[in-house]
Amino acid sequence: MDSGGAGARGAVAGLINALCSYQGERLLLIADDLHRINDAGALRLLDAMIDLLPPEVGLLLGSRVEPELSLPRWRARNELGELLASDLQFDETDAVAFAEARFTDSVSIECVRQVLARTQGWAVGLQLMFGSLAKATASGDELATGRTDRHLFDYFAAEVLAELPQDLRDFVLQCSILPELDSQRCAAVTGRSDARLVLDELYRRNLFLTVLDEKKPVLRLHDLFRDYLQGELARCSQGLMEVLHAKAAVVEPVTPRAVTHWLKAKRWDEAVALIQRYAEPLLAEGGFTIIERWLAQLPEEMRGRQAEVAHLQALCYWARYDFQGMREPLERACAGYRQRGDSVSLARALIGLARCYQGSGDLAASARLLQEADGLDLDLHLRSAFHSVRAWQALADGRPGDVAPALQAMVDAGEGEPTTLYPAVCDAFNGFLCGLPGTQAPLRRLRELCAAWSERQPVHWQVQAMAHMAWPDFWRGERVSTLAASEAQTFFLRSMEALPQLRINLNQLNCWILAADGEFEQAANMEMRNQKIFDSPEFRSLAPTWLRLIAVVMASVYWMAQDVQGFGEILPTLEPARRPEEWPVIDTARALAKGQFALLSGRLDQAEAELLLACELYKFWRLPIFMGNPSTSLALLRLARGDAGAAWAEFKPVLKEAVVEDCIGPLLLEPREPLARLLALIPSAERDGYEAILARLAAWHSAPLSSVASDGDISRRLSERELEVLQRIAGGDSNKQIARTLALSPHTVKRHVANILGKLDVATRRQAAVWWGERYGAAGYPDR
Repeated sequence: MDSGGAGARGAVAGLINALCSYQGERLLLIADDLHRINDAGALRLLDAMIDLLPPEVGLLLGSRVEPELSLPRWRARNELGELLASDLQFDETDAVAFAEARFTDSVSIECVRQVLARTQGWAVGLQLMFGSLAKATASGDELATGRTDRHLFDYFAAEVLAELPQDLRDFVLQCSILPELDSQRCAAVTGRSDARLVLDELYRRNLFLTVLDEKKPVLRLHDLFRDYLQGELARCSQGLMEVLHAKAAVVEPVTPRAVTHWLKAKRWDEAVALIQRYAEPLLAEGGFTIIERWLAQLPEEMRGRQAEVAHLQALCYWARYDFQGMREPLERACAGYRQRGDSVSLARALIGLARCYQGSGDLAASARLLQEADGLDLDLHLRSAFHSVRAWQALADGRPGDVAPALQAMVDAGEGEPTTLYPAVCDAFNGFLCGLPGTQAPLRRLRELCAAWSERQPVHWQVQAMAHMAWPDFWRGERVSTLAASEAQTFFLRSMEALPQLRINLNQLNCWILAADGEFEQAANMEMRNQKIFDSPEFRSLAPTWLRLIAVVMASVYWMAQDVQGFGEILPTLEPARRPEEWPVIDTARALAKGQFALLSGRLDQAEAELLLACELYKFWRLPIFMGNPSTSLALLRLARGDAGAAWAEFKPVLKEAVVEDCIGPLLLEPREPLARLLALIPSAERDGYEAILARLAAWHSAPLSSVASDGDISRRLSERELEVLQRIAGGDSNKQIARTLALSPHTVKRHVANILGKLDVATRRQAAVWWGERYGAAGYPDR
């Protein structure tokens, strides 16, 4: 029958008359699969019929495509209710209830999350995947993924793709390689000038799409549908996929996606060139794992022979401070650059390899590489980095007086052009050079330059970290600015989620602040956080060296506390001989710790032998941020023997250096009461020369306890219920899951989450989870 003819109109009139005579309260008519009707006359007839329906009769239409009906008019009259695909998506709670009701009573939450991630809450996908789960074999394969995907793909083939016109079918197949569909990308891939119109048509058809931007439009295919389309495309022609990826790479404005396209196109040179250009900003964001994933997709022989690829591999190891791992690829990179005469790239690799050799204890090799690099034509960026590595070489070689000039040369290079400071400050631990002779001025100027640079433009996170460096303030004894800088570092660290390098630095600083205030237990707990960091796989290769340095700090804390028992427990970590990868400064620290422990234990002869050795070593190998001056401990030994004159002779150079450097750091790292006995030895005729540093020391010691926030302080701000909610957040639970687990309303959970973020001074749930995980892990609640 003609849909627009008299017969059809008469049938509709009869239906309307019958509906008008209906005597019930409510009648609902249901018409599904309306997208299968493509006759314009039939749709006009349906449109007219809907306008004539009596008030007690409703009509429910199901369609994948928005039908050509008077929808705008009905929306304006508030006569239309709409449920879109997004409204029908299952969330975690819905999916759990669905799975338990239809398939199994014991579905795990991990399985539900896996299925949801795969299906994005699509009901048919859930039905098929949970169905496969219910039929899973005894092999332990919880999700029969292959079988499930086959069922889903059969559905797509029969119900979706087969119904599309051939031109639309080709369009979606070719565009399935794109993570996002917009007119520019689609036009490049398909060669169609009408890509915008086609996207509008796909949008109208609601073809398993997520709308990212309605105006342009920008669309994204459902992951399952996209997987199916790509499988169909590969089945038809793998070579075509590579061609399409190459076309997409040319116009892709998002660099990581462009890299992925080049890799899938097997255009390796273009991929490597783009990775090189993007490596620095990506590493600045901590994205070394992304670079590693890209490099793993290159052919093995290319990874082995190309200097640029080896250099990129080394940079990823450097981001972890894995000196052992970066050594081999950097050596390959240097060999490749030498062979082709690329002096600029060679210089960059040489400087990195020198720092690598330093970190692994091969100081002679590091010195040779620095000498070679110094003979090359270094631009300002490389010259600045060269001086940074030279400063560490001077420290390792036992030339403490040469550290400050190297730092000053690095800073001088940055005075005219601050961007040259990166990668010179790429070592997040440059602040640990504080306390060496003459380092106060260059470190303070370095901080000023980094702060000014950070205010003007986005910079590498390590430049931002250097802008908050607190070590010069602490070492000088500027209490207010030290605490302010510690707070700024804490805030910055939270904004960066969790960077172990910065966390190590901040923990070390706060340890000394707490110890200088006499809060020894909290100080020891603060330093133990660093030990936990080096227990993680990411830093395991550095653990032996760093755990020894952590033991040095712990020994200093117990020395300040005059805690014989605590000192005795940490001493076995320090007693073994220095390993080849450790610097000679460890020998200084070992001798000092053994001498201090012997002095605390009353074994004065042993103490004297060790402290004399420590004083001799300290002339060459010292790291003041990690240990006190052994001359002070030797002075206390002289005092213990009753020789006040000899004690003053040992202690006077320590005070003289403090005056010259205008710093009280060496005095803050000593036990207060024994230090007071030494200060009492100052002759009255000489006291005026020490007045400034003594006044600053007294001001620090007389100030209220530090405002360094301990974990207990922060956790006590949270209520018991907030602690419970925070633990669930750290476990990855959504608000709905937390509500169900703790028998709370979703609104109450939302309020608790807002309170937690405010009290922890963090911006996101992720940052709150990181805060909890770093401190308590899965161990439960903190002690109240």
